[in-house]
Amino acid sequence: MPELSAPSPVPAPSLLIAVTGGPGASKTTLLAELASAQLARGHRVEGVLALAGRRRTPTQGADEYWLRLIGSDQELSWAVRDESLDPPYCFEPETELKLRTWAERLGTLPPPPLLVLDEFSKFEVMGKGLMPLWPALAAAQPQVVVIAVREGLVEAIEQLLGRKFDVCISATAPDAFVRLQQACEDYGEWTRLGLYGGAAGAVEVTVGSALHAAKVPLSGLMLSSVQAAMMVYAGTGLNQPGRVVWVPFISGGLKALSPAGSRVRPMIAIIMQGLLFGGTVQLLGWNMLALGLGGALVGAWAALQGIVLQYLMLGKDMVKAYDTAVLWIAQHWGISAPGLPWVLGGWALLHAVASCGLTLAAWRLRQPPAMLQRIIDQEKARTLSRHSAHPFTPSWPARLREFTRWHFWLPLLVVAAILLGGGGSWASVIWLVLRFIGVACVLLALVSLLQPARWAEHLRRYGWWGPALAMSGALGRREAAKK
Repeated sequence: MPELSAPSPVPAPSLLIAVTGGPGASKTTLLAELASAQLARGHRVEGVLALAGRRRTPTQGADEYWLRLIGSDQELSWAVRDESLDPPYCFEPETELKLRTWAERLGTLPPPPLLVLDEFSKFEVMGKGLMPLWPALAAAQPQVVVIAVREGLVEAIEQLLGRKFDVCISATAPDAFVRLQQACEDYGEWTRLGLYGGAAGAVEVTVGSALHAAKVPLSGLMLSSVQAAMMVYAGTGLNQPGRVVWVPFISGGLKALSPAGSRVRPMIAIIMQGLLFGGTVQLLGWNMLALGLGGALVGAWAALQGIVLQYLMLGKDMVKAYDTAVLWIAQHWGISAPGLPWVLGGWALLHAVASCGLTLAAWRLRQPPAMLQRIIDQEKARTLSRHSAHPFTPSWPARLREFTRWHFWLPLLVVAAILLGGGGSWASVIWLVLRFIGVACVLLALVSLLQPARWAEHLRRYGWWGPALAMSGALGRREAAKK
């Protein structure tokens, strides 16, 4: 078998696990138990197990190794100890050929849910042993990859694999098998969250952009209610329902890549909705009270987020402008208008009640209605792109376009005109303009961070493999859908 010429990284939306330990540390036993447990659940498992012969000492390699292809009773002679070699093993050419045929066959089948490889040691570091199979195995896009790695070689193997391990488990740890099983279950949950996040993002990018472009009344309420419903459907049946907080993060990340329409404000609004809903569920549990309250908070935020943003940019001058306008109306038209707190409170209450009702309806239905289910099914049907590390990123002109829209500057013009008409000084208006521009610069800095692919990379780097997996999967499916 030829030596490895270049690493071929497994796609980012997979889970890469290392089971570490020295010779005789029961790495093979752990992998065999995991494979048996997954097969017993009806899951497909691919991979090889290394069966060791006699060991001269407990910490020394065996005199001979055989390989067993999982799901087959066939044992293939793999390596025989030869002290004249360095490292001291001679590999069986016929077995190498059979392994290559097996690895290439995987590429013609659906991606395996679990791939088990036993084991990667000094031979693999040298580009020998099982390492030449890696490009073909990575091309098969396995979902969960578990590799037994000889102790002390994790970093060297990571370099050859082209990616860091998401989880490292010592074979001698008392809870090693439980952690392996839990990681496989968590993979399924995070994949589910990625699908729902991608579907919610599709709604925002398509339906949301169309509603905003058409200036449909209460479009924000409709979209926020859909987000809340998506979180309910995604969280139903999860072991940790609080993870639904990541559904809006994924949806907001996809909205950031929208080629048209406003991005910054909707992205911030969507993420805040997730924090409010997910935080409520995390605090109160998955029950009717928590879901109703979470939905109400999502609706209230949808009503107030525009006002909050304008207050950040305009400050108390916005309130002064409203009071001035109310006094002018009362004097000239004989009509009294309610105070600003009452207006905002009533507006937020209307949205909260509507969103709460729709959220509880989703909780009672348990299953998405036909329209949403079609969107989710379309997300599932998309083939994941292998090159999802650097999807579309808006150019700087596209990022700046949002700040050239007339309605972005309209609140400033209206407030400035009212203040001047009410006897305000030009100095106060100039300070207002400077404040507005300063906050706009902060938003511009946020725009520069609208690179969700980088979010996934950073999350994975700091050990948050689940959210990274969910987000990179959604980004990969979106990229594949454009091709």
